[in-house]
Amino acid sequence: MFQSTWITHPSAQFSDNRIYLFRKTFTLTEKPASAPLNISAEARYKLFVNGRRAAFGPCRSSGEEKYYDTLDLADYLQAGENELYCEVLGLADNADLTKPSVIFGVRRSGNLLLAVELDCGETVLRTDDTWETAASPYADIAFHNGYARGAMFEEEAHGGTPEWVPAKKAARVDSIREKPYPWGIVNPMFVIPRQIPMMYQKTVPFADAGDGFLIADELTNGFPKFTFEGHGRAKIMYAESFGSGGEKKDRLDRSLSFNGVFDLVDVDGTLTFEPFWFRCARIIRIETEGDVKLTDLVFDEAGYPMTYPETCDFGNDTDNKLWKISVATLMRCTQESYMDCPYYEQLQYAMDTSLQMIYNYQLNNDDALARKAIRDFRLSQRADGLLSSRYPTVEPQYIPSFSFYYIFMVAEHYKRFGDKALVRENLRAIDGVLEWFDGCVDETGLLKRTMYWDFIDWATTWGRTAGEPVVGDDCHMAIASAMYVYFLRLAADLAELCGRTGAAAEYRDRADAVAAAIEEKCWNEKRGLYADETNSVYFSQQMQVWCTLSGIADGERARQIMENAIPLETKCTFAYAYFWFRALEQVGLYHETERMMNRLRGLLDLNCSTIPETPDAPRSECHAWGAIAIYEFAAVVLGVRTVSAAEKKLRIAPHTDGRTYAKGDVYTGCGKVWVEWKIENGIFWLHIESEEGAHKEVVLPNGAVYTTDDAVVDCTIKL
Repeated sequence: MFQSTWITHPSAQFSDNRIYLFRKTFTLTEKPASAPLNISAEARYKLFVNGRRAAFGPCRSSGEEKYYDTLDLADYLQAGENELYCEVLGLADNADLTKPSVIFGVRRSGNLLLAVELDCGETVLRTDDTWETAASPYADIAFHNGYARGAMFEEEAHGGTPEWVPAKKAARVDSIREKPYPWGIVNPMFVIPRQIPMMYQKTVPFADAGDGFLIADELTNGFPKFTFEGHGRAKIMYAESFGSGGEKKDRLDRSLSFNGVFDLVDVDGTLTFEPFWFRCARIIRIETEGDVKLTDLVFDEAGYPMTYPETCDFGNDTDNKLWKISVATLMRCTQESYMDCPYYEQLQYAMDTSLQMIYNYQLNNDDALARKAIRDFRLSQRADGLLSSRYPTVEPQYIPSFSFYYIFMVAEHYKRFGDKALVRENLRAIDGVLEWFDGCVDETGLLKRTMYWDFIDWATTWGRTAGEPVVGDDCHMAIASAMYVYFLRLAADLAELCGRTGAAAEYRDRADAVAAAIEEKCWNEKRGLYADETNSVYFSQQMQVWCTLSGIADGERARQIMENAIPLETKCTFAYAYFWFRALEQVGLYHETERMMNRLRGLLDLNCSTIPETPDAPRSECHAWGAIAIYEFAAVVLGVRTVSAAEKKLRIAPHTDGRTYAKGDVYTGCGKVWVEWKIENGIFWLHIESEEGAHKEVVLPNGAVYTTDDAVVDCTIKL
């Protein structure tokens, strides 16, 4: 239990955007062996212990719950005097339209609050009115760049002396209870334990590249700490690359412009500055006025402690480098939640998240962040069933098709981890999503255009429609209708898994009805394709993908439409790579994935250290929905896939086209699997190591299939 008191600054204003300081000094007779700490804040904190940054948080939460963080401070404490020092960011209330809203992914109530409980063994320290507090004289929240507002805030830092005063008690912390709530009334500041690990922190180097530029080997995000000397002002700019975005460019080409979010620092003597919110950058530029010199920079990268196999080799240097930048992209986009990008929105979008989960599953067996994301989206559901397209957020946004990806998250988690209880607890929300879409079906049997953002993909031919397909005069959403068929059938399988056979039958009946309407209204016999609308004018790869994956087209018809889709002008972008690849694979055209894989490989020639948002004219340089190589190299090149974690079934089918060898670890629902294969003098050799109890279907390049429960498998065939 968390038994402490919320404290505040006695002069703090409600719904203010401002940073405050809190501190407490105390003495220990000896260094403790363990020192568990519980800490939470409204809205965010950074904790320093004896001058060292120890933690930042609390974990991002929904509007229905708030987390407290737990960590051990033993390594930070010492015998003698110790100091706990917290910077706490107060943010304007969610509903206060008179104040700038920053960091959309952080929920807030408008209060300024801190709660701490530290057990040092010989003493227990809790927040109370013996703590000191001050409004920060060092930094003001500033709004310089509208395009980054909502993702972060910039700071104007100054010198100054804090005016310390006793903290004010605000309220008792309410956490896990042993007794019922009086009258059923719940404290709105109720906190629950953090559901994911604390973020890692490690120092990464930035090299002095001259002309005020500091450049890292790859894009990173975390907390930079600058030390300046002299008298004047420094402007610190942070950017992902050179250029203003939108160019097919060498990311390190200095002939391009340099733009980015920035902090301003006034220097009078020696000043050390660390921005409160993390910064994302590969390139930092320091511009100075007056006699100011940067004497030190320490950049502490921060993120979710994701592990990944480091011994993989996919047969050539290019693909090994592509794997590396794909993993880097996923790690930069994995913080206290999955996020679309670390530089701009920094928000957990459903489409992005569903793909990031799949890539995450190939690298390790940690599903804590995935479980949290599924819960977050469930808690975002409106009364009518629609989910927020991104969550947590203080600015509601609705992209209807993104609610489908929530169903995908649940289904993929079950396949990978076999947790039926998680499926069951999400069925009611899945039913709400499908009911909302059922209300959008008109007399034609197709989905109508909605009042929201009907985004599908960033296809360039859709132009100014901002990712929305052309719908024609009757405003029917054919691509979304085909998606609806796919996700109805997926939901039917989940419902049947949990014994809800009636719901499963209903979902399948609905799917069959919409599929029949698509066949009638959208099939174009002459083109051998399904149209994006009922007038058969516009055709896209995206439509053929969902008609294939959903089973609207199968057999030879499915192969036909996918062959005919390849030269279409409206192509799938990096965001759709996973689904495009799965549809091609399903009809025996996997070799056609090389077109997009080569576009990804081409990023290496442009000095990309992460995967950009789109193939052409990217805005963001780091969007993990494009980290498709993680999946393809593990699941196809090495060939390892989880068929069913619940039944301990794997399929291992190495894909050898264009390669002579590959090796690496893949994480599955049956534990870690090591695969190594090579081709030499026309002989294919395969070695597999897996955990006991994994039932494996092994598919060899000559088409031979055999099953085995052996933990170690060796086989050799002549090609």
